[in-house]
Amino acid sequence: MKPPLCVDLDGTLLRTDMLYESLVVALRRRPWIVFLVPFWLLTGRSGLKRRLAAIVEDSLDVGSLPVTEDLIAYLKAEKAEGRRIELISASDQALVARVAARFDGLFDHVEGSDGVTNLKADAKARSIAARHPDGFVYAGNSTDDDRVWKRASGSIIVNDALPRRDTVERLAPVEGAFGAPVNMVRGLISAMRLHQWAKNGLIFLPLLLSSAYTEPATVVAAVLAFLGFSVAASGTYLLNDLLDLPADRRHPAKSRRALASGRLPVAVGLVAAPALVLLGLAMAGMASGGVLACLAVYLLLTLAYSFGLKSMAVVDVAVLGALFTLRLYAGHTVVDPGVPVWLLSFSMFLFTSLALVKRLVEVRGLEARHMESVPGRGYRAGDGGFIESFGIGASIASVVIFMIYLAIEPIHATRLGDPGWLWVVPVMLGLWLPRVWLLARRGEVHDDPVVFALKDPPSLALGALAFGAILVAA
Repeated sequence: MKPPLCVDLDGTLLRTDMLYESLVVALRRRPWIVFLVPFWLLTGRSGLKRRLAAIVEDSLDVGSLPVTEDLIAYLKAEKAEGRRIELISASDQALVARVAARFDGLFDHVEGSDGVTNLKADAKARSIAARHPDGFVYAGNSTDDDRVWKRASGSIIVNDALPRRDTVERLAPVEGAFGAPVNMVRGLISAMRLHQWAKNGLIFLPLLLSSAYTEPATVVAAVLAFLGFSVAASGTYLLNDLLDLPADRRHPAKSRRALASGRLPVAVGLVAAPALVLLGLAMAGMASGGVLACLAVYLLLTLAYSFGLKSMAVVDVAVLGALFTLRLYAGHTVVDPGVPVWLLSFSMFLFTSLALVKRLVEVRGLEARHMESVPGRGYRAGDGGFIESFGIGASIASVVIFMIYLAIEPIHATRLGDPGWLWVVPVMLGLWLPRVWLLARRGEVHDDPVVFALKDPPSLALGALAFGAILVAA
């Protein structure tokens, strides 16, 4: 008979950590507890886990948590042969029990921290050894598990323990190896969505429209503004992913995101999100006070969007349009202290239209999966017709407004060599926007429309013509 197999939870059975999962859910439900967590920690990690578990026990979606699939398959095969399988974790007992229930009788014994004792390292080793004095095999992933392996008769290395196989082998013979180690650098870069930085290229548009790109100081300020918005936006993407974890994990495409899939630890996301935002604000402040103010408003809107506005139909796309417009206005403040009303109006209609393209794609996917509503959104199956009408109308308005802007804005006559070339831009938009809407209606746009444009050859060709016209005009 094989010795009992005792399995760790955090980072082993699950490709995440229940402490940080609990913290994210608790902060979303009760944001003010961010000020209480340090005091709870003074009672010990087990006490902190117990308090968080009490807040999230009924709301934490354990069914969507990412698991180590090949380890699960191995455990089920061993269970089928009559082997005793136990789940032993430093996470709170209430949450460990909920995770165990997800696997429908796989575990013969379930044990977690009790609010006083943090069942980790030596404490875990003592507990298991007292129950199995004749030997046991332990499956773990961290250096803290070395204390358990020292008293085990065998080991199973999982995920982050794989690169330390030789070390673990010296502590206890390795019975098996499963999962894959987390590459935090690669996961963080993926979560930062560097390709989305292309959206912040809007900051440079006012420089091109006014020939200010010939002024070195202005160019430096614009580059700092671009970097500030890009880095801070990456921080907000991380924040939004943290808040959207349950919905993302149940989404066919978003479940592959770094945080949702476990490729990036939630703890890293919790640290990186505010760090990137602060770094972005510092860069924006170096650009100018106007850029800093625009970024501050951008971040406040993003926070409001993440905590509720994204679930409000129509309001959500208006906010997304405003976020793009703030990028454009930030670039304008580098060139001119005035408020370009027509240009900003054009931007609001254009990017609201593109946000509606994204919503149409989501609703079409919803209908294809025979679902009634988009989780965390304000749209339902059958809303596609409304979204199309609203979005196409907004796209037409954006082109008309840009033409009015070209006709009446005096800055072109004073700062551009041949402003007549700028009329190529609304022509290109008038060709591109109907194409995007037509493809979206056919179900051939599968991504954010801006990202789609960066991958679509006709879109790139139209964009190149528009950009070339701006350069010639300058």
